[in-house]
Amino acid sequence: MTFIQQLWLIVAGIWIVLEVVVVYKTRVSINDSAPQLKGYRSERLIWLVVVCSVIGAFGFKYLQLVQLPMAYGLRQIIALVFMLMGLAIRFYAIKSLGRFFSTTVVIQTEHLLVAHGLYQYIRHPAYTGLLLSFFATGIAMGDILALLMLVLPLGFFLKQRICVEEAILVSYFGKDYVDYSVRTKKLIPWLY
Repeated sequence: MTFIQQLWLIVAGIWIVLEVVVVYKTRVSINDSAPQLKGYRSERLIWLVVVCSVIGAFGFKYLQLVQLPMAYGLRQIIALVFMLMGLAIRFYAIKSLGRFFSTTVVIQTEHLLVAHGLYQYIRHPAYTGLLLSFFATGIAMGDILALLMLVLPLGFFLKQRICVEEAILVSYFGKDYVDYSVRTKKLIPWLY
């Protein structure tokens, strides 16, 4: 195993552990939520999509059908930079939300609209960080089909989750969330 492969194994291991910790520390019971709102659980589906995407991406990596036209070393450096940026964005966003972050889409007791830090620019920075991390993993694998296998299915399911999440937030915060939506983007500052 090369140094780069060992480094990726360490980064991936730390990432997986952090995600599992987040799941267990932030999981809330839907019964604890505001009684007028139903919670939305999609975390199991997202984990399933992630696992299937990673398995499929490794298959494409092995086949190398559509290689990225970039030298291995440069590709790994770029991928590691994007990975670290993605993880930093994700976990900073989770920390910024504090007790209001949950793997279940739900309004919690005395829920506040957080609009500082990364949330002053984008409404879903934790998802931005997650997608950026998967994009980085695809770059590291060196195959365009592997990259697409990692990003597209996850992006599709996160888009569905964002729709549900925003509907719940609008129903709870009303005009405040609508105004917040007007001045921010969903995932990419100034673009989308």
